[in-house]
Amino acid sequence: MNNTRMMYVRPGNLFKEFVIESNQQVVTSTGRVVNRHSGDGTEILKGCLAEVSDEERTNHSQKDHIITHTIVQAGSPKAKRTDKLVLGERMFYIVDIDDAGSLGVSTIYYAEERRDAK
Repeated sequence: MNNTRMMYVRPGNLFKEFVIESNQQVVTSTGRVVNRHSGDGTEILKGCLAEVSDEERTNHSQKDHIITHTIVQAGSPKAKRTDKLVLGERMFYIVDIDDAGSLGVSTIYYAEERRDAK
């Protein structure tokens, strides 16, 4: 039996495992609300990473967050809109999610790569 799902994948676009870190709002001692991402590495999303096109950038970007990459995952969404995905030293904040067809067949995450945050 031939695996046709891998037919159009380029060598650089192989499926990668992203660690999902959930967003939690914490109140500091000064009373300021801060978003903290935490995860123990057990929640994993397996997806294919690609750069966005200009059309996708204008359609899915928000005022403070401009998307730089898309991550395509097979199945229904595992991460939420405010989560952070970690791939080695790279971090991606999820800006928008598209559950293609709302059937749970595939999910497209529109993400912003952040190099300034840890």
